[in-house]
Amino acid sequence: MKLILFFIYVFFLAIYAVGPIILLLKRQADAAGGKKKLWKTYLALFGVGAVSTAFAYGIERGLDALLSPDPFTTSGAFINAFIIAGATEETLKFIALVLFVYWSDRFTRYARGASFAAFVSLGFAFVENILYVLSGASAEGSFVTALFRAFTSIPGHFAFSIVMGYFVALAVLGKKKGENIFRSDSGFASASPERKKLFYKRMAYALGAAIGVHGIYDFLLMFGAVPTQLRGLSFVVWIVFFIALYYVANEIVETLKMKDQALKNAKNAGKEDFYRIRTR
Repeated sequence: MKLILFFIYVFFLAIYAVGPIILLLKRQADAAGGKKKLWKTYLALFGVGAVSTAFAYGIERGLDALLSPDPFTTSGAFINAFIIAGATEETLKFIALVLFVYWSDRFTRYARGASFAAFVSLGFAFVENILYVLSGASAEGSFVTALFRAFTSIPGHFAFSIVMGYFVALAVLGKKKGENIFRSDSGFASASPERKKLFYKRMAYALGAAIGVHGIYDFLLMFGAVPTQLRGLSFVVWIVFFIALYYVANEIVETLKMKDQALKNAKNAGKEDFYRIRTR
């Protein structure tokens, strides 16, 4: 009987720890299209995201030792949220994403900006989630951690990545179907100064926005440890922010898909370029 209960426990633990990641990955693969052609790319992106967890752990420990933030103060919560966690994790994901975008000849659709970023981020979340679950002091603690993170941290990492992928897609892709700044004509060097300026601007938005939303997400949670009357309010604000962020992430995915469809329609109509895309 105990053995059966153990397997039931492990089964549900695995569902909550890994299940949401699998569902979100499948959804993004469907949104980007070309799953049969891109499975190797997706696997590599997921793997790089998973490996980056080790680098993030080392960097975060180093920053924690250097900055020594007090988690029971507002400034300490801010440093932990925006610098140690947000900036470190999102920068590593950003580097991995940009390298893949640069080298991949499959980055020809806007929706793939969100999907590529999601695979990197969810690879990171996969390892991070397993580590959190296994670090539980008891079976009950591990189960509660897996359950909580299934509905918060995993969707959170997904939403951060969608924001990042949106701006990366806008930075790299042009108004023609499949036009990639790294692969058009003679490559990036041939782009006009205005195009390069726009590229750098949107890349800065990609990293800055991802760090920003990640930092806000963590700060509102970490602020709950600060002894102040606003502790309870911060959790309420966090819930509202989390729901709004996930909604925006879904809207971004739909917007990118609509951009791809508009490009396809323009090409089918014999128009090689277009100047306005109707989006949400």
